Amino acid sequence: MNSDQLNQHDAERLHQRVAAELGITAEELTTWMINDIERVTEGGEDVGHMVVFRESTPAQVLDKVQHKQSHFTAMTGVIDLS
Repeated sequence: MNSDQLNQHDAERLHQRVAAELGITAEELTTWMINDIERVTEGGEDVGHMVVFRESTPAQVLDKVQHKQSHFTAMTGVIDLS
């Protein structure tokens, strides 16, 4: 695999794990997500991700999302890719 393929593979794995933690499919996540912001402490320790969804996200998708912080945002814990 070249580095672009490896990065794509890592991104797909990350999306699958984030989606699973939020209770939605990876397809729903990638379709409706605007941004996935990695949350880190001031010391650089990973503490999870904040996912921001589009305002046009269907209610049936938003209703399934777990760990909501607001109507269009949700938080995950640390996502282990190993």
